[in-house]
Amino acid sequence: MTINAVNVLQTTSPVASPREVCTEKKAPGAPSGFESLLQSVTGAVGTEQVSPRVAAEMLRVQMMQSTLALAVSDGASAAASGAALPSVPGLDFAFSSAYRGSAALETAETEGEPVPSAPALMPSDTAAEIDHISATAARYLGTPYRFGGEGADGIDCSSFVQQVFHANQIDLPRTAREQINVGSDVAPGELRKGDLVFFQTYAQYPSHVGIYLGDGKMIHASSGKGEVTISDMNSDYYRPRYLGAKRVI
Repeated sequence: MTINAVNVLQTTSPVASPREVCTEKKAPGAPSGFESLLQSVTGAVGTEQVSPRVAAEMLRVQMMQSTLALAVSDGASAAASGAALPSVPGLDFAFSSAYRGSAALETAETEGEPVPSAPALMPSDTAAEIDHISATAARYLGTPYRFGGEGADGIDCSSFVQQVFHANQIDLPRTAREQINVGSDVAPGELRKGDLVFFQTYAQYPSHVGIYLGDGKMIHASSGKGEVTISDMNSDYYRPRYLGAKRVI
């Protein structure tokens, strides 16, 4: 059955909707609705500095609130006339998403990067033992270097390491080639004071060894310097010759 549409303009006078009732003429020079909304956002935060991204999100939230208010107003009129209330699909989801988005932006801009958890502390007895080894090694500073030497008149790299650890009740083999086979392997990023560090210098096998002091430094008997000294492991000479490290403490 076909129902002919009735032209309401021919039978009744137009009834102003709530939106039309609330509409006023804008005075010359007055800001637009969008500009007024933007001013209300920036004014609501007082003297605090608001980033453009956060201001944009706040503006979007207020625009959604305005849309919701208009929808409620239309719904109230429809309810008064007995009509079904209109629905606004997705508005609740969009509003909550916008709120979470603006909150996340503010949090990201006020908080720094996550602070990594502190590494586990080594046992106090281990730390004390490492300090004793460093102190023992420091007493050899300036001792002349001599290949194959084992005394105060001259000492080589592996004998220096062996004697320092022996003074602290840790026995090591005599040569660097043997010393690299004891203890546990240490990754480059996990070096700590007291580790043995090995290099390939004059031979195709581990031919030099030192004791790591931290901050990329080692104490060792250096043939180049002619004495027990402290050197930078990241120097142009030692860095490309580095083989690895072992931990014996």
